[in-house]
Amino acid sequence: MNGLTILLGTASAEVKAKLSGVLQGEGYDVDSVGLAPGLFARLAERTLDLVLLSDDLAETNVLDLTTRIHDLHPKLPIVVVATEPSVRDAVEAIKHGAYYYLEASIPDSDLLDIIAGALELELELLEEAEHKRARRLVSFEDLESIEAIDSVMKRHDFASSRLVGVLQDIQKEMRYLTHDALRHVAGRLGIPLPRVYSVATFYKSFSLKPRGRHTVSVCLGTACHVQGGVGILEKLERELGIKAGEMTFDERFSLESVRCVGCCGLAPVFVVDEDFHGKVTQDKIASILENYE
Repeated sequence: MNGLTILLGTASAEVKAKLSGVLQGEGYDVDSVGLAPGLFARLAERTLDLVLLSDDLAETNVLDLTTRIHDLHPKLPIVVVATEPSVRDAVEAIKHGAYYYLEASIPDSDLLDIIAGALELELELLEEAEHKRARRLVSFEDLESIEAIDSVMKRHDFASSRLVGVLQDIQKEMRYLTHDALRHVAGRLGIPLPRVYSVATFYKSFSLKPRGRHTVSVCLGTACHVQGGVGILEKLERELGIKAGEMTFDERFSLESVRCVGCCGLAPVFVVDEDFHGKVTQDKIASILENYE
């Protein structure tokens, strides 16, 4: 056991079972409540390391609840898990004091990475003054990474308002967003680290784990599904020897499924990087992949 305690607030037995199982499997002590009064009783009774709030908590507005918890315990990390996510609610959650805003369907590995990052950030907040933390440069194994990231931010004039564009370009350079990269961006752009993480975890286009040199995205929207999209995905899984969400051993390809790519008239469709391949059949897949080294 790692000795860290997470308070989980949810009225859903399904959400409770999923999140508790993942967190307890990692060694966290999980305490669950389904009503706001019970949550505040736990906050008063015991020392907690993080609060995980689902937006289905009974008879409670999760944003108001986040504000109340943040006002009482300003250094306690709060993560909001959304069963029905929206950009507006994500922005409001961060404004109300949440460190992160996540979709309930987030992969287990990403959830654990974000929880670990929130807890690690809490240690930094306790150990460092705010002005020192904001300018803290992390240690990179490869100094070229710092230069590449600084070069990206320079192209964006080191403007905090261009955070999404900065992260997009860094991911193009590094293939994914490392924790060191996110911290470096936060320090250089003067943006609170929790806000950088919330952006990096909210948008599906960003990845906090390694990706292949080429990303293969298979559309499983309604039109593509009807036209054989599932078969295309299964053929790609066999061809590449991986499942959706994984990367090939040689780091050549990452494979993922997406809801819709906006080319319904070309169904079934899959995309390699920015190249769209429409009306594909399974026997064409191998020859298409040969074009990408």
